[in-house]
Amino acid sequence: MSYSFKTIAAAAVCTALVALPLASADAQTKIRFATSVPEANTAEVLGMKAMKDYIDFKSGGTLEVDLLFATMGVGERELTEMVQQGALDMALAADGAVSGFYPKLQVFGIPYLFKSAPVAWEFARSPMAKQMQQEMLEQTGLRTVAWGENGFRNLTNSKHEVKGPEDMQGLKMRVMESPVFMRFMESLGAAATPISFSELVMSLQQGVVDGQENASSNVYENGMADVQKFFSTTEHIYSMTIITINDQFYQGLTPAQQQVIMEAGQLYAAVANSFKVTSDRDYIERIRDEKGLQVHITTPEEKEAFRELAQPPVVEYVNEQLGKEFVDAVLAQVDESEKQVYGQ
Repeated sequence: MSYSFKTIAAAAVCTALVALPLASADAQTKIRFATSVPEANTAEVLGMKAMKDYIDFKSGGTLEVDLLFATMGVGERELTEMVQQGALDMALAADGAVSGFYPKLQVFGIPYLFKSAPVAWEFARSPMAKQMQQEMLEQTGLRTVAWGENGFRNLTNSKHEVKGPEDMQGLKMRVMESPVFMRFMESLGAAATPISFSELVMSLQQGVVDGQENASSNVYENGMADVQKFFSTTEHIYSMTIITINDQFYQGLTPAQQQVIMEAGQLYAAVANSFKVTSDRDYIERIRDEKGLQVHITTPEEKEAFRELAQPPVVEYVNEQLGKEFVDAVLAQVDESEKQVYGQ
């Protein structure tokens, strides 16, 4: 029998983590909080560190968070599964990865679903969002601690400048391990290859894929800009990071400790949301000036061309997979969130 590196790495992480203390009402409780993201100056890392400081302090020392970055090359989906199984207590992952456990999160893969980040933030506070989070808890045992901004995703590649969707034809593009992201990329005529975030830079460097799509901060801070030549501000999909906690672990905490964790989740969202939005222009300029990528600022007309080509097949796919009634309810809530933001 053969085992993949991912399987061996995940098993090694599990073995290493079981030695850490589990929840106890009488002693300090360790919270094993993991991400596949490396430790860098990113919204995810800053938000996780803010959570640790808040939980460690506000719990009066009864809780202590152990932050685990870039956990031995294990991908986001595997880390989330480890939370579900109790090998980890909390994990941070992109919505596309978590959709493997709760498929309705695929709805956020609809291209150009949100007009702006504030609309997405408003949606995250909506009754529809709470309904989805409760349903995910009941179906998976994964409790949502936070939805935070992962940012609007942009295209990079090593072959040529991308202005319109016609420039995507034939490119080999890495996507998250999510069927809806594969459908999006294929609708543009590109070859979609699912690769975990932890293996992305190496795959770009070795030519396994020509390009990828991510928020500008991730492109700069996590090494993609070092192995790519072209960057386009398509902002085609708004992506969230989701922090989940094993509900059995959570239920073993005191009500006061539970409250501190949920408060810390709100702190994470505030840090991630503000950092991603305020730093976006700076990161794009650094990608151009420091990393030497050719940056194309995608025009509204070019974005509309992407939307017209990619949105219908993705909406058709999520209607088939998730049910038209649910998708229509999400779209209606997005409209309501727009009204709340824009005062309509």
